[in-house]
Amino acid sequence: MSGEMGRYSFGVEIHPYYDPQTLMSEIELAEQLGYDHVWLGDSQLIWRELHVLLGAAAQATTRVLLGTGVTNPITRLPAVTASAVVTLQELSGGRVILGVGTGDSSVRTMGMKPSTVAELEQFVAQVRALCRGETVRGPTGEMRLTFGSDDMCPRVVVGATGPKMLNLAGRIADGVILGGGANREAVVKKMLQCVTEGRRRSTRSGDPFEVFASLPACVDSDRKKALSAVRPHVARSLLTPQWGLSATAAAVRDQIRPRYDYYEHMNPTAQHAELIPDEVVPEFALAGTPSECIEQASQLFEWGADQITIRPYAAQGTPRIAAIQSFAEYVMKPLRGKA
Repeated sequence: MSGEMGRYSFGVEIHPYYDPQTLMSEIELAEQLGYDHVWLGDSQLIWRELHVLLGAAAQATTRVLLGTGVTNPITRLPAVTASAVVTLQELSGGRVILGVGTGDSSVRTMGMKPSTVAELEQFVAQVRALCRGETVRGPTGEMRLTFGSDDMCPRVVVGATGPKMLNLAGRIADGVILGGGANREAVVKKMLQCVTEGRRRSTRSGDPFEVFASLPACVDSDRKKALSAVRPHVARSLLTPQWGLSATAAAVRDQIRPRYDYYEHMNPTAQHAELIPDEVVPEFALAGTPSECIEQASQLFEWGADQITIRPYAAQGTPRIAAIQSFAEYVMKPLRGKA
């Protein structure tokens, strides 16, 4: 949809369940390996603090774009988000992308519900206005960010899986992060159709728009190890599927729902992941041998992705930083060599 990115753009989304020193090593390596974006997840009770880590990343890197993957309107007020984002823009030299969504583990671990689509739309509008230094109406009166300005307002991308959110992304955002099931051609086409419908109603339709296909990923010479590694993420994708499931996946979903533990959300050691059989994994993940992953990645670009954003999972017995490096070496580098 964009054409602004290179044909083979790659990002890495890091879930901050490790200590900050480990996380910073991963971020610095991602830049060195040639990833275009580093995204950090936002879930305050199970992961290290998003904005602290992004501030450190802004100082430790010079090129890679830094994104929130994704924040939400429930645990982050518009004024707090705008202040954090503009500060990060200043620290990083304008390398920040604001990824937003309705909220998942960040709200559910607090016994709260995700935002509505309307609440997310209002959140984006207020954050943008505050980042630009405009006065907006808050709950009890007007407010403004004293150090906001037009050139500090980041690009905003919406994490979306279902039709309503995909439509919203097309209508209000600068890009979309495609969620669960984004490695099946029929699903990707349906998703992008929803985005296109939103774009037709957008006042921003002339601006660049980027499609990020976000998937759990593991590449390993042992296919079974790679499939096993991404099962914790596949388990989450099965909770609220939007685009249909195979019969096997539907049966597994019914087993997962009562056992899913949000305090082990997408954690490599999550106990509920044991319920996921290998045959279900390819419906939701980019995993397998190097040749299989290259083929899957190539297809995603052909179907309309501007960037593949991997959520790296390590094969058994290896650290996550090795998964980030393996994907770069065995998938990213060969594909870019063909371009």
